[in-house]
Amino acid sequence: MEINRVSAESLRVQRSFSPCYLRATLKFAVKPRNFLSELKRRKVYRVAVAYAVVGWILIQVVTQVFPFFIPIWAIRLAIALVALGFPVALILSWLFDLTPHGVSRTENIQSNENQPEYSARVDSPPALTNKSVAVLPFENLSDDPANAFFAEGVHDDILTSLARIADLKVISRTSVQQYRTGQRNLREIAQALGVAHILQGTVRRHANRVRVNAQLINAQSDSHVWGDSFDRELTDLFAIQSELAERISTALRANLSPQEKANLQIRPTRDLLAYELYLRARNHFHWSGIGDAQESGERALPLLEEAVARDPQFALAHSLISRVHAELYWFGYDKRGSRLVQAKAAAETALRIQPELGEGHLALAFYYYYSSRDYKSARAELVAAQHAAPNDSEVVGAMGIVNRRDARWDEAIANVQRARELDPRNMSTIWNALETYVFVGSYEEAEQSMADGLRVSPNAHFIALARAGLALRREGDAQPLRDRLRNLPSDFDPGGAVTTAAVRVALMQHDFDGAAHALARTQRDWLNDTGLSGMAGALDGYIIPRSWFAGLIARRRGEESEAKRSFELAHEAVRSVLDECPDDPKALAMLGLISAALGRKEEAIRQGERAAELLPAARDSLDGPLIATNLAAIYVAAGEHERAIAQLRQLAGKPAGPTRGLLRAEPEWEPVREKAGFSDLG
Repeated sequence: MEINRVSAESLRVQRSFSPCYLRATLKFAVKPRNFLSELKRRKVYRVAVAYAVVGWILIQVVTQVFPFFIPIWAIRLAIALVALGFPVALILSWLFDLTPHGVSRTENIQSNENQPEYSARVDSPPALTNKSVAVLPFENLSDDPANAFFAEGVHDDILTSLARIADLKVISRTSVQQYRTGQRNLREIAQALGVAHILQGTVRRHANRVRVNAQLINAQSDSHVWGDSFDRELTDLFAIQSELAERISTALRANLSPQEKANLQIRPTRDLLAYELYLRARNHFHWSGIGDAQESGERALPLLEEAVARDPQFALAHSLISRVHAELYWFGYDKRGSRLVQAKAAAETALRIQPELGEGHLALAFYYYYSSRDYKSARAELVAAQHAAPNDSEVVGAMGIVNRRDARWDEAIANVQRARELDPRNMSTIWNALETYVFVGSYEEAEQSMADGLRVSPNAHFIALARAGLALRREGDAQPLRDRLRNLPSDFDPGGAVTTAAVRVALMQHDFDGAAHALARTQRDWLNDTGLSGMAGALDGYIIPRSWFAGLIARRRGEESEAKRSFELAHEAVRSVLDECPDDPKALAMLGLISAALGRKEEAIRQGERAAELLPAARDSLDGPLIATNLAAIYVAAGEHERAIAQLRQLAGKPAGPTRGLLRAEPEWEPVREKAGFSDLG
């Protein structure tokens, strides 16, 4: 009988281990919508399950064995202590983490209740693997300085060959290029790049012969692992590089598959001049934060076309041709369908010549992404590209930007982190990481990425601007961004993006003369809108007619006739874009804004709604919210204030949507700022 009463007590205790009891204990700590994700993040579930299992076992032992040895009151006391310990264990698991460095307090994350659940925490640096190497640029020892590109070609092909080996970690090109000149402290370089080994070498070309010296160094012990010299005919250059790659992989004890061994023997081209033309073109193809994307693309194309004219079987060159055409289309410089036709044809040509070429699959992935936002096909090509080149940071980074367009935020964050691991000093990978964190409102991680970028390149102006723009996004304070804009070199305005930001910020502060002065600094007819400050009114990656900004400034100054003239010019310019691409959602959104400024309210709403219909957030989780935000601005300009607030309410707190700070600062929202319901947004 006494044992049965104890068993009943045990049952009551076991019932207390219920989810309802758990929620009642901890619901004070977070908002209900984020409660489950917080329980998971703080490992409360894990502790609860572990405690329940251990507690159940203890209760079974106490109730089944101890009655023969101790009084019933002691058994009840033991059961009560187990029960009382449960909420204590949960509270401790909520407040503290057990880490390799000891017990530490769990970081509290402030999140918007409308924010989707995802993890934006930066992973700790990966453990250093012995099969890791950074291939530093080879020194040109030739008498002719013009052979510098020749040395670069040797270095590039070795690096490309090693990057195809899955069992190695190989740092990508952009990060190692920064160690081209100057004193080399190999241990410091290896530590900065996260590798155990450094490969360095020299190239000397004389007449038709070439001599390559290379040595592999264990940077941790500063010991020589392997070295060799190759003195061959120039026609054997690519064979030297393949042999070098194989020797290095052997020295690092990397396991090579039969396919990887075969890939090492592939020559990119038999024409060395075509290869040099390709290298020159690739140097023009870089992140637009360094230069003008349109100008760079237009410089690269003639070089690439000459390269494939010399060697029609040069698959790498065809791949890069595809990339250039696709980017000129995507970023709005040329919306003709012929650009896409050429992009697809060049990528398919590359893969027809070399079906396993990673760069060819990467080019085709960007074609699917840029032409039709076909993320499924793009991901399939990126998987193939990654199989061919597992150490290519650009492939991993591309997977990240495709995944974030498809609202796969966890995967996108993992991708951009992996890209940074493979290319830690590449400003493009750093930018993609910080931009992703900004989109999801993970500002601490964004600031860390920005700080990393400025350590790598103190003169990375776009990153400094983005850092200053965080105050605008968070508090509506445009002054830090404006101060930073004023301190930029006068000649830094890639694609007109700096002018765009300067005009927008001046208008926010009602400094119309300052806005006019900023616009007068450039004579461009079209200005790039990079969205570098994260302004919700921006059409990220779109080029905007200069006349639109001229109209905004004139209207704010009270110069209505000049404003109308400028808006008419802007309307005509955007119409010409739509003649080439009638269903371009960004052009339609821009046209809607212009139509609203001209007082054509019904037409403006129709155009804005059509743009939102063509590109909803479900189809593009970055541009979709931007288009929808511009529709809200059109509603405001058309006097449809309630519709505008309802539209903003759907977007507030979502990735790439308007933030509380932006809604406070942007002039588009001035007519509704005092309306009921507006202050609750963000």
